[in-house]
Amino acid sequence: MQTEQPRRDNLYYAANLIGLAVLVYLAVSALLQTALAALLAALPGIPAWGTALANCAVTAADLAAPLLCLRHWAAPLGLPPLRLQRPHREAALIGLPLFLCFTTLCGVAANLVRMLLDLGGYVPPQTMRLPEGGALVLSFLSVCLIPAVGEELFFRGTIQKLLSPYGGWFSIIVSSLFFTLLHPDLSQLPSIFAMSLFLGYVAAASGSVANTILLHFANNTSSFLLLWSRQQMDGTNAMAFSAVLFTLYFAAGLLALPALIRRGGPRRLPRYPTRRNRMGRTERILPAPFFTFTLLLLVLTDLLEYFR
Repeated sequence: MQTEQPRRDNLYYAANLIGLAVLVYLAVSALLQTALAALLAALPGIPAWGTALANCAVTAADLAAPLLCLRHWAAPLGLPPLRLQRPHREAALIGLPLFLCFTTLCGVAANLVRMLLDLGGYVPPQTMRLPEGGALVLSFLSVCLIPAVGEELFFRGTIQKLLSPYGGWFSIIVSSLFFTLLHPDLSQLPSIFAMSLFLGYVAAASGSVANTILLHFANNTSSFLLLWSRQQMDGTNAMAFSAVLFTLYFAAGLLALPALIRRGGPRRLPRYPTRRNRMGRTERILPAPFFTFTLLLLVLTDLLEYFR
């Protein structure tokens, strides 16, 4: 008996567009990073602020290209336009401390994963060396602000939004999968996936990507401060600085938790009316060639990273 083929509905086409957009991200990233490396090699006298400014431009262009492509391609599918508003007060007063507390726990889990991977000989990617003076401000923009805005607009504001009519958690998991696999450090992958689920839930429950930009920016800033302390302080003071930050995050999270409970707990994700299809979502999304190819490419890249 002949098996039924997946109906090529909007989910099939949306999956292909997402795969193409991520391929654009990978291609643009490779081209820009190669061009930047060639420029720095040809002009060794570029000051630190010039290098940091070039990194800002590369980071912004790398995220803007796939974002603009995907939003243009997905317009016929009814993708709503981006509307950036101010973050909700609830996200700042409750969501932010809870998220920082959650990311602290994720950081502990990442360190445990790194210890396990170290037993197999895995060497994490080398962390960037932060400059000093005015270049440090530009590095802050390229590491903290630009990725927070660009990644949230691309992954939560576009990819997740494009898939949301097919299920809240389905869209969160798929967008988080791509978001996670694009990060090179294997020891960070489980914690990044968990944090992405948190951000995806906030975006879906609040209906505003501005809230996740705030949370993402806060997490990046925290990581930036920890990296700065390790590079500018001696070991004892750096550990003390980290302990103070983590204590503040835990205390703020514990204070925010009762406030969340008083407000009725976490919100339910909105439901969208969708066309019925006899095929399951996985059966409809995996046959999309660009989606599956890109996903397998990212998985293979991360596997090869282990043997680097």
